Amino acid sequence: MIHADRHIRRALAAFTIPEPLTLDSLFASIQKVYPRPLELLRGEPPIQGLRANGLWITRPDRDGDAMWVAPELTGAAAVHSLAHELGHFLLGHKPVPLPSAPAEPEPEAYEYLSANFLGGSLLGRARSQEAPLDPEYVQIEDQAEEFAFRLRRVAAQQARETRHRGDPLVERMHHSL
Repeated sequence: MIHADRHIRRALAAFTIPEPLTLDSLFASIQKVYPRPLELLRGEPPIQGLRANGLWITRPDRDGDAMWVAPELTGAAAVHSLAHELGHFLLGHKPVPLPSAPAEPEPEAYEYLSANFLGGSLLGRARSQEAPLDPEYVQIEDQAEEFAFRLRRVAAQQARETRHRGDPLVERMHHSL
């Protein structure tokens, strides 16, 4: 955990957090450091049946990748979801490859479990045969989530410091506490 904590702190320190922190300003900052063209998707999930708040995808059939944020998320929830996907990128995780061809319809025999799940793949990531979620996958998701929380905490601290600058009365009151 110490190594992961250090890794998260380094990734966060290397990224310039925009002020104010909004979905659009965060995405613009991500585009500045992303090595390929990047698109922000807000419509239907890029993978049919996806139940998630966000997803970082690579599209082999296109020149560029995308970060999808569920359209029902707004404000801080949307920013957090995008920050989570940014965490995946900055922490060196791999994006989910989006198939270039439409997925074949699943056989009706799999009414409750998808063929992908039964085949050992959940969103293109390997899963353990002993448990529904591979421990490595859980660790990767935990790291991205911790990154998102820390990014928002640092942004809030920066915003508080900026608000106090410039007003001498507020500045004196702040320093007297």
